[in-house]
Amino acid sequence: MKVAGSLPRVTRVALLALLTTLLTAAAAQAATRAALTPAAKTPYDASLYSCKRSPRTDVRSAIVAASMRPVGSGRRLALRVELYQRALTGGRWALRSDVPGLGVWTNPSDPTIGTRPNDVFKYRQAVGRLVVPYAYRFRVSFRWSDASGTVVREAVATTAICKEPDLRPDLSFSDVAVEDGPTADTSSYTVTVRNSGRSPAWNVGVTWSLSSATRSLKRLGPLESAEVSFVGARCQGPTGPTFLVDPANAIDEVRETNNSLLATCPATLEQP
Repeated sequence: MKVAGSLPRVTRVALLALLTTLLTAAAAQAATRAALTPAAKTPYDASLYSCKRSPRTDVRSAIVAASMRPVGSGRRLALRVELYQRALTGGRWALRSDVPGLGVWTNPSDPTIGTRPNDVFKYRQAVGRLVVPYAYRFRVSFRWSDASGTVVREAVATTAICKEPDLRPDLSFSDVAVEDGPTADTSSYTVTVRNSGRSPAWNVGVTWSLSSATRSLKRLGPLESAEVSFVGARCQGPTGPTFLVDPANAIDEVRETNNSLLATCPATLEQP
C-alpha cells in the first residue's frame, strides 16, 4: 500500500543527486569569485620614485614616494623617512643621519586628512648631492593614532635600491715621448693624456714647468687618449719637465692625485 504524499525511492535518490550537483556548482562559483576578487589594499606604500645618476654632484638625487590611509580608529596619520647607504660592492647599510629633513615624523599639512575613510596621505622626499660610488635606499615608518593620540598601528616599508656609480672622468698621463726639437738646444715633448673615467671631460688644460704655455683639449671621451706636444729646452740631466693636466682643478674627477707627470732624461714615465 502507498502512503499519500510520499515519493518513490528512485525519485528521492534523483533529487538528492541533483541537490548535491547544485551545491557543488555553487561552491565552485563562490571559489572562483573569491579568486577573482582583488585582495584588500595595504594601507601604506613606499617606493623609489626617482634615482638620478650623473657625473655631477649637484645633479645626483633620489626621491621616495610614500602614501598611507586611515585604518579603523587610527585616523591620525604620520610617517618618517630615513636614508640608508652602503658601498656598491655590498656590506652593511648605514643610516645617513646627517641629511636635513629626514628622520622626523611628518603629518599631513591638512589636519583633516585621515578623518574620512577614503583619505590618502601622499608624501615625497628628495635627497640630492649623493656621494659616489654608493647604493641608497629609503626606509619609511608609518604610524596611526586614535583621537586621543594613542598609537594603534605601526608599519615599516623599504624601497628599492638606488645605485649611484662614479660616472666622473679620470684624467692622467699614460706616456711621454721626447725627440729632437727644431734647434740643437731644444727638444719636442709629446705627452699622452688619458681619460679612464666613465664620462667625457671638456676643455681639458695641459701645462708644463718649462714655460707658461697651455694646451687645451676640447673634449676627451671615456677611455679615450690624446697627444699634446710642447717644444722647450733640451732634455738633459736626470730631471726633465713636469706636466700637469687640469692644473686649475676645474674638472671634478674620480681621483685628483694622478694629474701630474715627471719626465726624466732620457724620457721615461715617472709619477711624482
